[in-house]
Amino acid sequence: MNTRLDPGSSGAGAKRIVAILMVPTLTMIIMMAMFTVAVPFIRTEQNLSPDVASWLLVAYTLPNMMLMPLYGRLGDGVGKRRLLLAGIAVFVAGTALLASVRSFPLVLVARAVQGAGAAGINPLAMAVIVEFVPPEQRGKALGTWNSSGPIAGVLGPLVAGGLIDALGWRAILIPALVVGVGALIVMWIMLPATRHPVSVRRAVRSLDWTGVFLFNSAVALLVFFTSSRPITGADPLTDIRLLVGGLLLLGGFVWWSLSRTDPFIDLSIFRVRNFTFASTSVSLRMALRGGTGFLLPLFVADVYGFSASAVGALLMLDAGALLATMWLGGIVIDRAGSRYHVVAGLGAQTVAMLALVLLPAGASPAWVFVILAFNGLGAGYCLAPLHLYALAGVSHDKAATAAGLYSMIRFAGSMLGAAIGGIILAVGVERAGASVGGFRPAFVFLLVVGVAGVLSAFGLTRRVPAETPTR
Repeated sequence: MNTRLDPGSSGAGAKRIVAILMVPTLTMIIMMAMFTVAVPFIRTEQNLSPDVASWLLVAYTLPNMMLMPLYGRLGDGVGKRRLLLAGIAVFVAGTALLASVRSFPLVLVARAVQGAGAAGINPLAMAVIVEFVPPEQRGKALGTWNSSGPIAGVLGPLVAGGLIDALGWRAILIPALVVGVGALIVMWIMLPATRHPVSVRRAVRSLDWTGVFLFNSAVALLVFFTSSRPITGADPLTDIRLLVGGLLLLGGFVWWSLSRTDPFIDLSIFRVRNFTFASTSVSLRMALRGGTGFLLPLFVADVYGFSASAVGALLMLDAGALLATMWLGGIVIDRAGSRYHVVAGLGAQTVAMLALVLLPAGASPAWVFVILAFNGLGAGYCLAPLHLYALAGVSHDKAATAAGLYSMIRFAGSMLGAAIGGIILAVGVERAGASVGGFRPAFVFLLVVGVAGVLSAFGLTRRVPAETPTR
């Protein structure tokens, strides 16, 4: 019999669950934060063009994004705790592999293994919170859990900058391995068992594997189309074979899913208004995060000559700003429950993108710090409200499935923001050099993304539904 906390358990019990779930999230994000600092230096070591360098992020994000719905779907059947432990173990293995390889293709393979392991952490942690935490505390719980990311973002870049300057970029993998092993131990000992109505064998055998194949193949080909040089050697957005293949597979996936009684992804979930618009909004929010996370380290390294430590300080400020408002956003959405908190957060990010577009040549680097901090404040404020809106209309027995799909859409935005930002940057640098003018077209792209995010937030209901259905 499973040991399980009552969802209406004490506040102390809910806090304990959230604190435990912050550990694997910290593991994942501390690696992401440190690796972002390393990107300009790996680019130089491997002599990469901007669009190819973006694959240092895409190679992680693509399997991470593709496997989120699979983790979520299996989590509803075989238990979220089991899959969380398995995912962390794979992530640690990928990190160890990354420390041992030297060639660029193998670096990408190791990053893909990391991403495959980390894919379950976000959706399964969100689903555990929905299962255990009382409805009136969920916004605060989600905001508190999310704050582990900015905490890692504050510490990660600072530590990474010093390690890279002193020992080279592979030194950042040591703390990631230590934290990863610690996360495995903490989760194994402290996280209670979650519901798992079927056995692992039955869940795996009954899964719609044809749908899994069609969906993930379509996603992979469409992503390869946006940044095809490392895959087929063709310029980005020019290999029509990849685009046509991806669209055909996507159409096949939709047809197959609609003809099944128990498909891999139940497309009817998109009939839930808040899920659809929250997923769209969070994807655009993450496109801004992914785009700025890739572009700004390169911008300050190329235009201002920042060292690794200085790049780390810039990213640390961004994470600190994110942390400052993330917890606040969760508290406010529990009390007020309005879509305008999402609009305000995305609006602040859009204003920051406009400031980057208007940044003149020769501007003090202090302005970059100010702009990035403002962007982080807006991004932090709207995240917990978006999570709450996305899952508010979904039944408990499908919470992990919905969270997996939502998380995939969310991180697809991050991946595409980095990939498309890298493509546009390559064009801008070719025309204007590694200068403010060379980066400006990529910043214009992010501004358009921000405006689209604000508009999508108005599709949410005015207030969050009072309760998540149980069936």
